[in-house]
Amino acid sequence: MRLLYWVSVSSWVSTGAAGWRNPRRAVVSALGCLLCLALSGPHSAEAGGQLRVCFLGKNLPFSSQPDERGFDVEVARALAETLGRTLVPVWVKNDERITEVDESDFPLRRLSRNECDAILSVPGRDAVREASNVTVGNAYYGAAFELLGREGQTPASLHDIERQVVAVQAQTIASFILESLKISMQTFFSAEESLAAVTTGDAELAFVWGPTAGWYVKQKPGTKLTFATAEPLSVARWNEHVATRKEDEALRTAIDAALTRLRKSGELKTIAQRYGVPLYPPFEKTYDVMEMFRLSREKE
Repeated sequence: MRLLYWVSVSSWVSTGAAGWRNPRRAVVSALGCLLCLALSGPHSAEAGGQLRVCFLGKNLPFSSQPDERGFDVEVARALAETLGRTLVPVWVKNDERITEVDESDFPLRRLSRNECDAILSVPGRDAVREASNVTVGNAYYGAAFELLGREGQTPASLHDIERQVVAVQAQTIASFILESLKISMQTFFSAEESLAAVTTGDAELAFVWGPTAGWYVKQKPGTKLTFATAEPLSVARWNEHVATRKEDEALRTAIDAALTRLRKSGELKTIAQRYGVPLYPPFEKTYDVMEMFRLSREKE
């Protein structure tokens, strides 16, 4: 979900990710609560053997409505099969253009209103703060901003960059990391434009969101772009989770167990490889705003 990683300077300092607001809570009578339990999605889904998952219609490599494919879509299919349910995709229209730097395109309202049971690839609790009745389960994979360059010219890590100019998507965490490290950069409006600049020679390196980069390289193998070999810096890493409604504890527990099986069996990695997604085991340490300040001080 690309827009989560867009931040204004103020939100970067306070949270490191996009801000969410407008929590709401509902109080129901005991009778009303019983009726809710009888008719709500998770319970009716259990009875009907369904798993309703919200997907964005235009969000490759994660999801694409026209051909019903993507990393999240295939993981959801495997997840539903493991749970003994039938996957029911709930497609949500989205605009591929970026409009607000602190806008999120996760369909949290759909999940909150019980229009679906889950959303995949959600980077932690901060990402669901907009919805007070939504939470996340255990991390099932890690993802990061990645450094790429032309074949044979990619430094091992950001710390190995000397005088190269790095293409980056403007106003992302990636751009703040480069600024903190005092690395020369050239900004673009998208990760794809940043990568294209390297292929055309307009930039020497690119530092962009890993799943997007992997999908780009998968689609354009002739570009011969290669990833840095060192593990991404902790400040550039996130763990990904499945979001569900807080009340759906049994479903959340079942999803966590099923995803653990898919990860251990290697099926999760196999799906990721089909879309070029660099897949890491859940990281022990992920993005922390204080780490950003430490990077800045190291370069002073």
